[in-house]
Formats: sequence, C-alpha cells, structure tokens
Amino acid sequence: MQKDNESAFIVYGAIKVTLATHMVFLHGKPVHLAKMEYRLLCYLLQYQGRVLSRQQILSEVWNFPSDLKTRTVDIHICNIRKKLGLDGLKTVVGIGYRLQSPSEKEEVQQ
Repeated sequence: MQKDNESAFIVYGAIKVTLATHMVFLHGKPVHLAKMEYRLLCYLLQYQGRVLSRQQILSEVWNFPSDLKTRTVDIHICNIRKKLGLDGLKTVVGIGYRLQSPSEKEEVQQ
C-alpha cells in the first residue's frame, strides 16, 4: 500500500485501487466494479501470492458460512478477470484462487 496525496492506494501492474474512494483504474481509466467485486479484488490484493480457498473467500469477503456450497466466488472471479484482464489471477484446481505477486509474474515472463 502506498500514500498519494494523503490517500491510500494499491497498485498491481496497470491496476490502481484508491481505497478512500473505492475507485479502480486500469491504465488510468476508471473501471466500474460492483460492491462485492471490489471487496473481492481488495482481498485478493491483500493476500497476493497465497492460495485462498473458496471457503476462506466466502467467509472473509461475504461473511457466509464456510461450508456453504455456491458458485458466487467463481462468478465474481470471472467478472473481475473480464473487467481488469487479470492474467495473474490463477485457479488452483480443487482449492480456490491465487493472485500472483508482480515479482512472480516477472519471473514467469523471463
């Protein structure tokens, strides 16, 4: 997290999330995310590099019981990928999702 004119923001590649205003920018242009898409994106950014189970995400982002069977997480992940082109957001089959850290993405490209 960085400070810019007294407002906290998160930068991930071409994506910038301004926390105070809940605004998301891709290449400097605003991108509209639904409330839960925004919360999910922030959660993924906070724990980038870690594998997060669907149950963890449901519990932490939606405050749903972790044993609930739903495709909500998968649908929101799909929407975020489409809107932001997040190629670093990987599916971990049978477990959940993992947002690669920027340094991992650079290592893969080399």
